[in-house]
Amino acid sequence: MNALKLLKKDHATVKTLFSRFDRTSKTDHGKRSELFALIRRELQLHTRAEEEIFYPALKALNGEGRRLVSQALKQHEYVDQLLTQISRLNPANKNFDEKFENLVESVDLHIQEEEGEIFQFAEENCSEQELQDVGRQIEERKQILDRQLAA
Repeated sequence: MNALKLLKKDHATVKTLFSRFDRTSKTDHGKRSELFALIRRELQLHTRAEEEIFYPALKALNGEGRRLVSQALKQHEYVDQLLTQISRLNPANKNFDEKFENLVESVDLHIQEEEGEIFQFAEENCSEQELQDVGRQIEERKQILDRQLAA
């Protein structure tokens, strides 16, 4: 699958999980914990694959690729920090909802920027075959990472 289509599919999955979380009662702590665990896993798989496969491919292209990747990596770092902070909280804790909302906003902003500027840069600077190859590598890496997280 084309890398950009694959990453957009991941983005849609996370947005769907955010929506499911939003529709869950604030008093259903078990369900909220379960959904947060799914969201965390999806984001971890996605960001690691991007950082290990997609972003290095863009950085290799030219100076603009480096700038875009640097900005995206900063956003990933912030999301990782939020995931760690939230994972240490009980869903009954008032800070849980505040941090979770911050996570949603940060991820939404990152998705907008990535699907805009970064994907446009990739489309302009990569051939369809290169995007297919990177997509295949991302799929393979995510499968390996998924098995590691499950262990």
